[in-house]
Amino acid sequence: MNTYTVAIDFETANRDSRSICAFGWSVLANGIVVSSDQVLIDPEEAFDYGNIRVHGIHPDDVRDAPALPEAMESRGLFDLLGGAELVVAHNASFDMNALSKAIRKYDLYQMPEIRYGCTVKLSRKLYPLLENHKLNTMAEHLGVSFKHHDAKEDAYVCALLLADMMRKTDIDDPVELHRYCGVKLGRVAY
Repeated sequence: MNTYTVAIDFETANRDSRSICAFGWSVLANGIVVSSDQVLIDPEEAFDYGNIRVHGIHPDDVRDAPALPEAMESRGLFDLLGGAELVVAHNASFDMNALSKAIRKYDLYQMPEIRYGCTVKLSRKLYPLLENHKLNTMAEHLGVSFKHHDAKEDAYVCALLLADMMRKTDIDDPVELHRYCGVKLGRVAY
């Protein structure tokens, strides 16, 4: 795989976005989702009932799960994110804030610098007539059914949405797509 984009999604145990309890990702290469996966994570923090109600992950579900650094190391996620041309998320400000806070929480010096984009900002530009641009609305627009707030499925729909936007504009480079839409890219680094 030469160049690829990674769509990510985090679920959190409580209101502090650093309390990542699930990490989902999908790899997009040549406009096709080539893999999707997720890992449950011990956030090493208390769960809030409101968050459990949203994503359905309970403390017992992560009792034997690794903490974020171990999960990322064992699943090759440092390399996956570091090797991506771009990392995207739907409402990237939330997910990248969670990642930035987790980097500080765990002193993840091995975290590569990543360049990221936002599919919600792109969708507002490319699908202006939709009533909103929430992920479930975008999935419905694409004709995709999924379990919302499941990290793997959210990342998968994000990747499908990016692929659809690339086809719609006939732009096969996600970085160029952001430029075309006037959406600035961000960076996350240690």
